[in-house]
Amino acid sequence: MDDRIIHILPEQVASQIAAGEVVERPASALKELVENAIDAGARTISVTLERGGAGLIAVADDGCGMGRGDALLALRRHATSKIRGAADLAAIATLGFRGEALAAIASVARLTLTTRRPDDAHGLELAATGGEAAGVRAAACAPGTRIEVRDLFFNTPARLKFLKAPATEQAAAAEALQRLALVHFRVAFRLTADGRLLYDLPRAATARERLRQLFGARLASAMLDFDYREAGMRAWGLAAQSHESFATPRLVLGFVNGRAVRDRMIARAIALGYQTLIPRGRHPAIALFVELSPAEVDVNVHPMKTEVRFRRSGGVFELIVHALRARLADQTAAAATAPTVAFASAAGALTAADSSAAAESSAALGVDLAASPETAPERRLRLVADAAATTTGRAAQRPLGLGWNRDGARLAGDPYTAPGALAAVPAGAGVADGRAIPRYGDLRILGQIFAGYIALEDDDGLILVDQHAAHERVTFERLRAELKAGGIRVQPMLTPAALELSPARAAQVAANLAELAAVGFELEPFGPATILLKGAPAVFGAPAGIRLLGDLIDGLGDGGFKAGGTGALEDLLKQLACHGSVRVGRTLGRDEIAALLSDLDATEFKSNCPHGRPVHIRFARGQIERLFRR
Repeated sequence: MDDRIIHILPEQVASQIAAGEVVERPASALKELVENAIDAGARTISVTLERGGAGLIAVADDGCGMGRGDALLALRRHATSKIRGAADLAAIATLGFRGEALAAIASVARLTLTTRRPDDAHGLELAATGGEAAGVRAAACAPGTRIEVRDLFFNTPARLKFLKAPATEQAAAAEALQRLALVHFRVAFRLTADGRLLYDLPRAATARERLRQLFGARLASAMLDFDYREAGMRAWGLAAQSHESFATPRLVLGFVNGRAVRDRMIARAIALGYQTLIPRGRHPAIALFVELSPAEVDVNVHPMKTEVRFRRSGGVFELIVHALRARLADQTAAAATAPTVAFASAAGALTAADSSAAAESSAALGVDLAASPETAPERRLRLVADAAATTTGRAAQRPLGLGWNRDGARLAGDPYTAPGALAAVPAGAGVADGRAIPRYGDLRILGQIFAGYIALEDDDGLILVDQHAAHERVTFERLRAELKAGGIRVQPMLTPAALELSPARAAQVAANLAELAAVGFELEPFGPATILLKGAPAVFGAPAGIRLLGDLIDGLGDGGFKAGGTGALEDLLKQLACHGSVRVGRTLGRDEIAALLSDLDATEFKSNCPHGRPVHIRFARGQIERLFRR
């Protein structure tokens, strides 16, 4: 009697299990087929969908095609032309490599493969149903390959019933193609769904041009170019200005060596790059392209290859943060002329709310929507193969930036980068129409509105500066600079000031003395309900320091500053800058306005306050004249 309980699964069952890992929905099947076409050297790829891809996914390309022997092997599991042995897994330079995609898709669909090499007299056609080959025959076809996937999951009803509505699946498929089209902008793409043309993208010379094809000229002209290289790695792309932010991260697009990825470390680096520039809980729009040696990244950590693992994750994290902080340090030149943009969804349509918000934002900023977009310099995607040689040089010897460790995790100390040490980036890059806003101090001062907004004028329009947001950024950057230089300067009190608190509150403050000392407050417990203030941040002075300390104590939560985790020090600096800055409602003299504008001009990241609110809003002259029907 055979009492074994372990047995080998039938090949068909094993294939369907593999399909469940690779083919989650029509969008994932489409992604695999398009990536195969790109690996085959295609210059033009056409995609056809029916019923969101559940009825039909057809991908046709003009790549290298296959001969009879290769076509027969292509539908077998673990059949690939990309790697030969285990050593090749250490440096994957292609999008596909496992040899599972076609076999997995064929096991859960009715698949037809038609292919021809350029030098062959005719092509051939293979058909497979549920993974079982149904025969091969000669076929007349153009050079390249066409794969038709019909009735996806017809033999796995459990998977079929979890598919969303056709419109939802179509949107997911369009988004998958959109990501591939953005990074492979030298390839032409065409997408048709249920007889309706969704995308017709000719080959593009730059990523900005492809971005324009996908989202429109207003988006492309509003984005800022950035390009940063360090230790054999490169981070480049297009980033939205800080006055634009969105409720979801759907426009945060990351790519590694031409592969679209959803990597949490990259997402954290982007968030840190925009830190203090957009409100907390909001997200930027960015197309980030990371290039490094294939040996430095492991793409074989996820069945659908949407996640990667870096050999030097800390270095990649720093690379991205430095690239963004360097470019976002001074957006004034670009921000004055770049339009506010509403972004299309993956399905290509704006919601009514999006359209309304876009119209309101454009009207508020005086946008000239006819402004001609900037043409970015041509960028060629290339893998950096000399990482091993360069990592022993100057860049590898540079210590890690402040605020994170080699795993990309935030540290509890100084949470800031050193923008002054970064590579220089042209301040005018990304300007929509070639105009650059003058320095704030060079603008004509008209006066103050509502005792809170400074009115400035140039030849092109009216600019309103939020005096509190402007002063808050200036103060925040001063505090940050002092903290980076060794510690916030402290002005000793001639006579210690006593703060009377409840015993519970006094104990809570005593437990946070180290955090308060880090931001410039010298405190000493004096009895069970009294705290002595012996010194305050010099940037505010001693009298203002007493008031600021009271504000900080009033805002102290039950868990103290430590409850804020690694961001507690940053939050303290933000609170100090906010409470210590000139308020709305205070009338400023002309000399005070000029001094504030001069300080703002000398400040990095001056386009936003530390909480992400805009420092200024511009009303174009043309908009004002149109209001008067001129």
